Amino acid sequence: MSTPSRAFAPAYAVRPLAWTAASLAESRAWVFEAPAEVEPDVRALEAWATREADPCAALRAESVSTPALDTLADAMARELDFGSGIAWIRGFSGLAELTLRLVYLKLGLALGPTVDTYGRLYDVKDTGVSYKDKPIPVSQTKESTGMHTDSSGKHVRPGVIGLACVRQASKGGGSRIVSAAQAHEALREKHPRLLERLYGSFVRDVVTPGSDRDLERVAANRFPVFSYEGRIAMRYMRYWIERGHARVGEALSPEDLEAFDALDAALEDPAHVLAFRMAPGDLLFIDNTTTAHDRDAYEDDPASPRLMLRLWLDHRVASETSA
Repeated sequence: MSTPSRAFAPAYAVRPLAWTAASLAESRAWVFEAPAEVEPDVRALEAWATREADPCAALRAESVSTPALDTLADAMARELDFGSGIAWIRGFSGLAELTLRLVYLKLGLALGPTVDTYGRLYDVKDTGVSYKDKPIPVSQTKESTGMHTDSSGKHVRPGVIGLACVRQASKGGGSRIVSAAQAHEALREKHPRLLERLYGSFVRDVVTPGSDRDLERVAANRFPVFSYEGRIAMRYMRYWIERGHARVGEALSPEDLEAFDALDAALEDPAHVLAFRMAPGDLLFIDNTTTAHDRDAYEDDPASPRLMLRLWLDHRVASETSA
């Protein structure tokens, strides 16, 4: 059961990160087109890769000089740190898959080192199993899960997550994003008592492949949904919280469930959620602490199944003086 905190993030510190679907769609500051100047960088990455046995494992930020990609990454970082918390990059369609992986990884490395819990570049694809039948990451299924942030481990918290589209689903698979700060402010206005509950800690089941899932480990894997240390942050996926509490025999209270219901309603409010569809070659980076995400359930074309590449980054928000 959670222990409510005494106070939560001040409104002045949350508002700059709060956006609605309409305001984000109107802004478009978060949408980037790959400039023509990146072409020499792409060719340089391809040439470098021919000398490496495993280019995606070997690539480092300093491995290849890519000035145009670095300039693009700087603009992305400003939007991630001081804008919406989202960067959608378009214009890399037509690249060979290995080249796309390298371009995507090079941009990511400009933001911070990779978090390799699932491997450096993790293939997001359907394995034919439901996460409700087997404790596997939802990324290995074709299901929708509701708005959430990535990582079920207390000590594993990527600051930025990336998604690169190699192949899109034949039906469904669209992306959905929402400002956690906007949801926070909706709760502050309508349900301040429930918001305070979400600053208490909750058990979250451990589903990372290969992890120790014994009950002692799960019971220790607890952290708050909302936290504030100079910047609002959310860590949430309701299903794994409920599973975690059930596994360790620690019942959630009616007030906890009421708080989750209120949070889900704010996260799923049509006025808050922006939906869009990534095309092959599109890259998406989001702040995993201020932005929640989901995808539509999808159906694959067996001849060309959906494939996304996920990247977790240990990105730290830059100081405002460097913005």
